[in-house]
Amino acid sequence: MKINQFARILSGMILAGAVVFLTNCGGDDPEKPAQQVQLERLSKTWNIVSASLDGAPRTGDFTNFKLTFSGTFNANNPNGPYNYSVTGARPTPSPWPASGQWSFVSVGSGDSGSLVRSDDVPMVYSINSSGQLTLELTCTSCDYGGASGRVEAVNGVWTFVFNP
Repeated sequence: MKINQFARILSGMILAGAVVFLTNCGGDDPEKPAQQVQLERLSKTWNIVSASLDGAPRTGDFTNFKLTFSGTFNANNPNGPYNYSVTGARPTPSPWPASGQWSFVSVGSGDSGSLVRSDDVPMVYSINSSGQLTLELTCTSCDYGGASGRVEAVNGVWTFVFNP
C-alpha cells in the first residue's frame, strides 16, 4: 500500500516537473529586423561576373573589379548608413567612386530591396538562390575618375552581376 502511494506521489512530481519544464522553455529567439538579415547577406566582397550599361556589355571595363559592402547593424538606425568600397579596374569616367556609404530604402521579401548611395545614386539588388548578387544602379551624373565631357559614356542604367 505504501509503495502504491509512493509511486503515485513520485509520478505526480515527475508530471508536475515536466509541466513546469515545458512551460518555462524559452520560445524562439526574436526575429532579426529585415535590414539586419540583408546587411548580413550583403556584407562581403563581391567579384564581378558581368557589367552592362543600358544593355550593352561593359564587363571588359571592370577587370578584377570587386565590390565590398560592410557595416555594423545599428538597431537605432537600421537603414544605415553602411559602407562600400571598390577595387580593380574601372572605366574613366566610372559609375563607382572608390568608396562611399549607402542606406536601405526598402527591403523586399526574400533577398531583394533597394538602396541609395550617399551620392544619391539609387540601386536595386537581388541575391538569387545560388548566392549571386545582381545590382542595378541608375547614373544621371556619375563622373568618377574625372573625365569631364564624357559623362554620357557612363550615365544610364548599369547592371552588375557578382559572385561572392
